Amino acid sequence: MRECPGCAMEVPANENRCPICGYEFPGRGPLHRNLVWIVLLMLALLLIPLFLSLR
Repeated sequence: MRECPGCAMEVPANENRCPICGYEFPGRGPLHRNLVWIVLLMLALLLIPLFLSLR
């Protein structure tokens, strides 16, 4: 649960809009999703040579 800054009601975390006042919570944009993929790719590129060198 999270608190709505518009009316101080408790709103479930999976809701993007407050049912009382209509405040729209900011969503995770494409930048956040891209950042996650970039970090995962970098980790894979660093770990693959490490595992191959241990063989």
